[in-house]
Amino acid sequence: MKPKTKRILNFLLIFGTLAIVLIVGFSGNDFGKALEALKTVPQFWLLLCFAAYLGYLSCEAMAIHFFLRRQGCPVTLRYAFFVAIVGMYYSNITPGATGGQPMQVYYLHKRDVPVGLSTSALLVKLFSFQFMLLVIGTVCWIRHGAFIAENVGSSMWILIVGYVYNAVVVGFLLLVALNRRLVHFLLMLILKIGTKLRICKEPDQTRVRWEDALETYHGSIMMLAHRPLDVLVQLAIGGIQLIVLMMVIVCLYFGFGLSGATVTQLIALGVMLYTSASYTPLPGASGAQEGVFALYFAKVFPDDVRFMTLLLWRFFTYYLSLIVGAVATVGFGLRKDKNVQDEQK
Repeated sequence: MKPKTKRILNFLLIFGTLAIVLIVGFSGNDFGKALEALKTVPQFWLLLCFAAYLGYLSCEAMAIHFFLRRQGCPVTLRYAFFVAIVGMYYSNITPGATGGQPMQVYYLHKRDVPVGLSTSALLVKLFSFQFMLLVIGTVCWIRHGAFIAENVGSSMWILIVGYVYNAVVVGFLLLVALNRRLVHFLLMLILKIGTKLRICKEPDQTRVRWEDALETYHGSIMMLAHRPLDVLVQLAIGGIQLIVLMMVIVCLYFGFGLSGATVTQLIALGVMLYTSASYTPLPGASGAQEGVFALYFAKVFPDDVRFMTLLLWRFFTYYLSLIVGAVATVGFGLRKDKNVQDEQK
């Protein structure tokens, strides 16, 4: 299947899911009442939701920028923001978020960042976020176990599967970071398969490039291992990024004038939601995120505001990234075309 066809299918899935959510949601809710509920939310709280999105994006950019600068690679913070936006955009439109990291490596390579170095930067960023998801999730479960059990109810198995999955991902990322032989074996296996399928036209040259990238990759990882403070900074950024993302739910809760749940309880349930739905192999976990939200927050948000809350939450945590990412990638392409035309004059 051609890349363009895959992208079209992914977009159809994303917006098809949105259409289903809207149809199902409004079939049991009066549209006028939903709009009235939205009007009751002070703009202050919606601005805070937008600020939470910016905070999440900023953490993504700072993690990339900090790692590369500490490795002696002079990538500007502005370009790190662009790379972060691109990564979030392609992760959200590809199954299992598989498209984000390759595109980030591609755009970093345009700034002369070695493939091995950019790969290690993204691996460390991913590991830090997933590790802090487990740590914060465990703390939340211990601190607010009764509140979580009350709201998750019979869907606890979904949460347990998600928790186990994320634990396996963290373990695998750590193994890949430290075991050079395993990475080399996986790369050579991919190269062998690609050669047999005639995807790889120059296997010898590709092997040399990949082995050079592997040396750079493990060199940067080992350098990081001798800088424990850098590791702590990356973990702190990952933890802050997760908490900031959860603040969207908190802002919407208080924005609708609700009470009864504390900030930490809402964050805890939000972390459980992210843990439960993030492993779904669909673009942006479409469908799973909305479904799990409806299950976990059924008792937190009343019927008259729950559907509008879901739409706003999904907008600030997902669709806004699609909009910003699309604008950024198109803008970069237009700028590149303009530069090419200027050079040809």
